[in-house]
Amino acid sequence: MISGSEKRFIRINFITIIVTLLVILAGGIVRSTGSGMGCPDWPKCFDRYIPPTNVSQLPKDYKEKYVAGRIKKNEKFAKYLESMGKKELADSIRHDKNITVPEEFNPAKTWTEYLNRLAGVLAGIFLLLTVAYSFVYK
Repeated sequence: MISGSEKRFIRINFITIIVTLLVILAGGIVRSTGSGMGCPDWPKCFDRYIPPTNVSQLPKDYKEKYVAGRIKKNEKFAKYLESMGKKELADSIRHDKNITVPEEFNPAKTWTEYLNRLAGVLAGIFLLLTVAYSFVYK
């Protein structure tokens, strides 16, 4: 006979597996729709906890702000690559002009990426619950 503790442990593990598969599915959707930059900053999305649905909800200089952020992140990554001996790759990242092209706001891409992030958070919570229950489970 399965005890209540065992049932709870099995249920948490089952939910964790399902949510993890949902994260994989959501990641595939983000990748296939090109929504990866739908939310250009982290942990917020366009400096908001709930993403905007209209371009009028964004700051006027949002394109310049996020292009500058991408350039800064790429420079930091290029320095890291140089420290690892990958100078050619670092130079190609530094001189990639696609980084400086601002993206137009697209609410569908924004919300696709946002839902992917929420699925990731949910999976993280259930993974932590699985770890916690594994210590309690006997």
